[in-house]
Amino acid sequence: MGWGDDVMTTDIVRKANIKTGKLVLVGDGSSIHWSPVFDGNPRLSRTIEPDCVWVKSYPGHRPYIDVIENDRYVFNDSFRVEPGELYISRLEKSDYVYIEPNIKGELGINKDWGFENWQKVVDGLPEIRFLQGSGRRLDRVEQVETASFLDACRVLSGARLFVGTDGGLHHAAAALSLPAVVVWTGFSPSKVLGYDNHINLQADVKACGKFGECEHCKDAARQITVENVYESVLRLISVSV
Repeated sequence: MGWGDDVMTTDIVRKANIKTGKLVLVGDGSSIHWSPVFDGNPRLSRTIEPDCVWVKSYPGHRPYIDVIENDRYVFNDSFRVEPGELYISRLEKSDYVYIEPNIKGELGINKDWGFENWQKVVDGLPEIRFLQGSGRRLDRVEQVETASFLDACRVLSGARLFVGTDGGLHHAAAALSLPAVVVWTGFSPSKVLGYDNHINLQADVKACGKFGECEHCKDAARQITVENVYESVLRLISVSV
């Protein structure tokens, strides 16, 4: 919950801008929430102007969350994510697959599929050129040091597809019109936060949204096999040639 939230917000901004023809402010109606993800977006204003419209999607107020109770998110099951917009310089398309084995943020523990599983994916697909950004490095994977989320997005823009977990980069992949294989645990619902042009691998479980280490999330993660990911990557590779 963070960079991905801001990418999702740019879709809501686009819709508000198209509907009203006015510049958009992100915030609570009195103060602005600004993110580097918004940089360069011509639909947004950085200052409060009388003719702007407000989009209320900011930390503590997200449209895909109904309420926070008992140390967990209760998700809004009627929400459906759609690709956002990123106004960044993009790389020319290359032959690599961007893989992200690292989980970030406080809730990362409940989104983790397991570093060893990602290594098995790489080892089982030796014919594919994998690349990753900063963080713990997988063996036989090229690593590009990325100083920020937007740096990672620029590297991602040159990829054939993205492979990773529910998080900021899977939202960025959608905004960049990239196919993706996304592994979901039992933390958040792919039916709410997954994209139609991605392969979303999730066990048939109800998302718990729980803060702190969760056995339900771990069990859901174990139900996604390395073979599931192999097959999905190869399927997307075959149509991206």
